[in-house]
This record gives sequence, C-alpha cells and structure tokens, in this order.
Amino acid sequence: MKVCLIGPAYPLRGGIAHYTAFLANALRKQHDVTLLAFTRLYPSLFFPGTTEFDTSRRRFAAEGESIFDPLDPRSWVRTARRIRALAPDLIIVQWWSPIFAIPIGTLIRLVRRHASPRVLFICHNVTPHERIPGEGLLPRFAFAVADLFIVHSGEDLANLRAIQPDARIQKLFLPINNGFGPPIAKAEARHRLGLSASPTILFFGLIRRYKGLPHLLQAMPLILRTIDCTLLIVGEFYDGREECLGLIRSLDLSARVRLVDRYVPNEEVALYFSAADLVVLPYTSATQSAVVPIAYSFERPVVTTKVGGLPEVVIDGLTGFLVDPANPAALAEAISRYFREAREAEFVKGITRQRERLSWERFTDEITALCQR
Repeated sequence: MKVCLIGPAYPLRGGIAHYTAFLANALRKQHDVTLLAFTRLYPSLFFPGTTEFDTSRRRFAAEGESIFDPLDPRSWVRTARRIRALAPDLIIVQWWSPIFAIPIGTLIRLVRRHASPRVLFICHNVTPHERIPGEGLLPRFAFAVADLFIVHSGEDLANLRAIQPDARIQKLFLPINNGFGPPIAKAEARHRLGLSASPTILFFGLIRRYKGLPHLLQAMPLILRTIDCTLLIVGEFYDGREECLGLIRSLDLSARVRLVDRYVPNEEVALYFSAADLVVLPYTSATQSAVVPIAYSFERPVVTTKVGGLPEVVIDGLTGFLVDPANPAALAEAISRYFREAREAEFVKGITRQRERLSWERFTDEITALCQR
C-alpha cells in the first residue's frame, strides 16, 4: 500500500513529532511510505516555549520532505500537488489541535479535486486542552474529509462522536516509545544527578495548568511525614511557573524539590526516568499521555488521576495507582502506599505484561487491518 503521512517531525520537537517518526519507520516495514512533514507549527507570537526545534543529539528522525507550512496557503497548494504526484492509496493525518483545521481540511480538498485516496486521521487530542475560539466548529471542517479515525482513549472517542456522529472510529492503544536508550542503573543515575539514595518521585513533561503540578506540590508535605523522598520536576514551564515556585517556598520544599525548568533533550530522558522510583501524573484533565509509555519503557510504575484515558493504560493495583483528580491528600496516600507496601517488583511484572501488547509493530498491523477492511 502506498501511504502518505502528514504531520510534524524532526527537526520540530515534541511528542507528536516523535510519534510521527516512529509511525513512519514502523509502517515502512510493510508499506511504501512518504512523509510530508510540517515546516513549522505556530506563529512565534503564540508559542509559549523557547523554541519549536529539537536540539537533541539523539534524534528521532524519519526520511521525509519538510513541505507543509500550515501558516502559508501557497504551501497547501504545493503539498497537494506533491500528494497527487505520489498517488497514494492512503493519507494519514496527525491531528491534535483545531488551529490546523483550515490548513488540513483545505489540503485534503485540494487533493481530492483530482484523486480519491482514503484519508485516516490519528487524533492525539480531538479537542484542545485549553479552550480556544472556534474549537467546536473548526474540527468539523477538517473531519468532514476523513474516511476513518483512530483515537487513543475513550474520552477522545466520545469527543469525536459529539462532533462527527457518523464517523468511523477505532480506539487503539498508544504505542511505547523505546527510542530513548537503555535504562541506567538507578544508583548511577542518581549519582550523576547529584540526588541522594532516598526515594525519588518524577514529574516529567511540558508543564501546563491541566497537568496539576500544584496538587503534587501540595501533597509533598503529607508524603514527607512518612517517606523521606525527593520530588524531581523535569520540564519546561508553559504556564503556572510562579504559582509552583510560590508553593515550593510557602510549603518549605526547597530542600525536597529538584526543578529542571527546560525542555529535556532525548539523550537525557533515560537519566531522569532511571533515577526515579515512581512517575506521578497529577493531571486534572487529559485524553491520554505519552509520559506513561515512556515510564513503561523504563519499567517505572505510575501514580495518576482518574481522568480521560489514563485509567485505560495505568491499571490500578497492577502497574500503578489511580486517584481522584485535584485531591492532594489522595495523591499523597497513593504515593506513600507505594513505598510503604514495597510494590515495585509487583508493578514491574504488570508493566512487562503491558509492554508486550503496546508495540509499534502491533499498532501498524492494526492500521493495515483497518484499511484493508
């Protein structure tokens, strides 16, 4: 099958760019795949981080053409011509925000003036985490051109049904990213980071309000009553920085919190996950999270909240613990319980069983089967 894959990829940074590269390389084991990558994502005025581009030495790259500029309608025409010249059987579109609805919807319509390939949308988020104008209407323009959708959570399935009631939707797992390198011995990782031998809790990823970091900080004094531990916060702040720094000061946590306020390059990810005993996601809302597959790739159990699709991948009592959102006391009790009951070995066994079914090979087999049907 000839496949045209459209989405962000290296040198753009972030989880969806990583996903695009892994998907392209996995599909190429069975199909003829051409990657047509985004040249940029957002106007610099609206980008909250330091840069859109990945400066990692360990690169998640896939051979492709950087051609599609969502901010330049001339590139939509050029990309449509390129797709028609490729004559694919299937176009796969990465979707995560309605700000791309007009560029993507227009691109597919331009292609279909002269060809009729099938179109599959892989939805990382059907609707955005933060409210934006037009978030209800814009997706309809793009979704109307799709023949099939893949989502990664039950919540996204319901959100998509609300927008496109007659859509053909398949819910599939979020595959594990094994590309960050092998694990490092825990003692060695902590030594390299200058951490003590006491238990280490990891919060990882870009820091945004919906990820609930303040609730984890509020839980820390309760945890420290019984567990001598360190909270390692690793990720660039997109918002909420002053609130979190204020909580660290007011709760007297400076000696117990290590803050790495930057986008971590790929070659450092193994170091932070290897140093941790437990990964914590105190999200107040979510559809799913790429942090969980990374944690599983390093055999790290997860404590997270019962929001969105997180309970579908973190199995309570098997690979981690689930708690109610926005509840620091419940979060503290789950984290303390993990250490108090010494659950690591048991949860690692559960994670191993999960990893066997969350591979990219199995995921691309599912895509192939869906398109053949």
